[in-house]
Amino acid sequence: MTLEDKVHAFRLHVLQRAKELGNVSAACREAGISRTLYYRWKKQAALYGHDALHPQRRTPRRGRPPQLDVVKERRILALALACPTWGPQRISDQLLLEGVAISPSTIWRALHRLGLGTRIDRLLVLEMHSARSAGLPTERTRRNLARRKGRHVQADKPGELVCIDTFFIGKLKGVGKLWQITACDAASSYAMARIVAANNATEAAAFLREVVEPELTKAGRKLRRVLTDGGSEFKGAFDDVCRELDVRHTRTQAAPCVDQRVRRATAGNDPP
Repeated sequence: MTLEDKVHAFRLHVLQRAKELGNVSAACREAGISRTLYYRWKKQAALYGHDALHPQRRTPRRGRPPQLDVVKERRILALALACPTWGPQRISDQLLLEGVAISPSTIWRALHRLGLGTRIDRLLVLEMHSARSAGLPTERTRRNLARRKGRHVQADKPGELVCIDTFFIGKLKGVGKLWQITACDAASSYAMARIVAANNATEAAAFLREVVEPELTKAGRKLRRVLTDGGSEFKGAFDDVCRELDVRHTRTQAAPCVDQRVRRATAGNDPP
């Protein structure tokens, strides 16, 4: 049952409870809602049926349109490549000296849109251009290019690798805080989820034992490895269940900061 289904069932329960008690105020006190909200739900159900009590999905509003024209964007690009170690604030200050006022946040968005959001990205573009001009990419260029592409999670058969993570949904009135635990098989992209009231190792372990492993077994597959982050909910009891099910547990590695990557990419002791 999804969160929307739980909210829908709760609203129907309040309406039914008011009929059973014959007292709207008592039913509202039990549910922790106001009489105004109750009558709003009752009116919606009377006009459009019980399906109208499903919570509405709200989409985010569109952001403001881009404020840069082609000339300014090319000026930012030229300055970023001419001085690849400069950040958005330094570029904004330099453009202001030239009579062009562009905020650092706008420059930051433009650089990310062009694929030059970090210093390592800009240094790699210059390094690859130099390598092409010389006719032979260096070993350092190959390593940095591979690092730029990043790691890729991949599995050939279902059950070989299942990625698990949690996120905070919000606080539901009358219920409390809710989290969602999600598991996705890397080979088939088949996803499983559960709503829990606590984000701890006990709930994560129960999800692995009661949802993930039975679903793969039902499909005729063996769960072999799970990938999680380093959160506390994936330790203790979760590791115990992994050993119990004979499942290998690996954790994601934190990405190095931009300054560390720049120092490694431009270190003088790197091989030519």
